[in-house]
Amino acid sequence: MANKTRDGIKLTQIIQMLTKLSGVEIRKGKKHPYIAMYNGLRPCPVAASTDAKTMIVPWIEQASGYERNNIYSSLKSGKWYKRIEKK
Repeated sequence: MANKTRDGIKLTQIIQMLTKLSGVEIRKGKKHPYIAMYNGLRPCPVAASTDAKTMIVPWIEQASGYERNNIYSSLKSGKWYKRIEKK
């Protein structure tokens, strides 16, 4: 099993960051190693086949209200910016 998304972000890094968001839960999946859950949103698979920029970033935007470019930059760096802005 690969340990990075299609665009090169470590899966463990994404999972660690998702767990820091209020209301987000992570569960193990059958077809995907991880599934991100948030009340009111469809589940978001996190796997080697996932493109973070097109699948995970929009999902986080809906769950948190944060700006897409800041989300993607944060995912790539491995830490949330202190002043990540909401829309």
